[in-house]
Amino acid sequence: MYNKNVALLIVLVIATTGCDVELENQNMFTATPDFVTATLPATPIPLPTQTALPPTPVPTIAPIEGTTTTQVNVRAETSTASENLGMIAQFSPVQIIGKDASGSWYQIIYTDSRTGWVRAEYVQVKASAQVPVIESVSGNGSNLNGLVIQKINVRNGPGILYETLGVLNQNDVVFMTGKNLSGAWIQIEYANAPDGKGWAASEFLKIDNADSLQVIGDAEPSPQAPTDIVLTPAAIILPAMLDGDSMETPMAKVTIAPRSARAFQVNGDVSAPEGDVEDWVEFNSYSEAVLIQVLCSSNVLQVELWNNRASVDDFLLTCGEKRVLSISPNSAYVLRLSNPASDEFRYTKYILSVEAVR
Repeated sequence: MYNKNVALLIVLVIATTGCDVELENQNMFTATPDFVTATLPATPIPLPTQTALPPTPVPTIAPIEGTTTTQVNVRAETSTASENLGMIAQFSPVQIIGKDASGSWYQIIYTDSRTGWVRAEYVQVKASAQVPVIESVSGNGSNLNGLVIQKINVRNGPGILYETLGVLNQNDVVFMTGKNLSGAWIQIEYANAPDGKGWAASEFLKIDNADSLQVIGDAEPSPQAPTDIVLTPAAIILPAMLDGDSMETPMAKVTIAPRSARAFQVNGDVSAPEGDVEDWVEFNSYSEAVLIQVLCSSNVLQVELWNNRASVDDFLLTCGEKRVLSISPNSAYVLRLSNPASDEFRYTKYILSVEAVR
């Protein structure tokens, strides 16, 4: 009995000693620190190749509603030589946010993420609309610009013997970077040129600040012309561009109604015997007569009135002259515009106005 009690006592001592060792070892590895540090979630760091895109500029003014009077191209800049962003169909609504200083171009919201420019003459807005002027700035930061007053060639040097790089149209806005010694030729920004520069004759540009342009070159670097040819300055008049319109597919279709538009304007150009010989404009009116007028670059324009594919009137209309035409209400009529018959080349830029007569 004594031996059993001694054995039991030894077992209890060993068991108690083991528990102390385990607790001591546990305290060694799970000791609580004197202070606690808060752990924040990891902050993502952009990779070097990731570049945050700038936010899309939002117009600071309420857009002004306009409507296209014909199919128009949307340009990146205020020039028909600039990038073509797309096309807007005839009679489509557009949101106008500004215009250039000359009033020849409207800046519009083209998509949700970018803007573009369209010719103001092809967009109709309310007479009371106040479109703000947006100062155009060129790629080199210059705000010296000129307005093309007639279709002209752009050359790679200041002279008519230099290579032609392309064409600018009337009411294009150009950014000027310099002039030649005489001032007869202006250096402009021209994206289609290898170096981004071209030259245009100053006589076909409307320029308000030519004196501030720097002179490029101290002499006329014009190529030598043959001595048996006498060069005389002359306006460069090119044929009107073909637009593919016809009686069946006119360049414009307009309805004159008392609760909408009571008048409309159409801009165009025709030339003969080369180029776009004729333009067609379709309209119908609630009235029994319409008043038409053309403002044009020549003296006279040939006008024909068609109804049901038959000519009902044919006359010459002097530029600036007004004429009343009798029509049947709510019937489709088509005007054909062309140059009078001639053996010589003729080019005419015009603005046609048609108004209902009550």
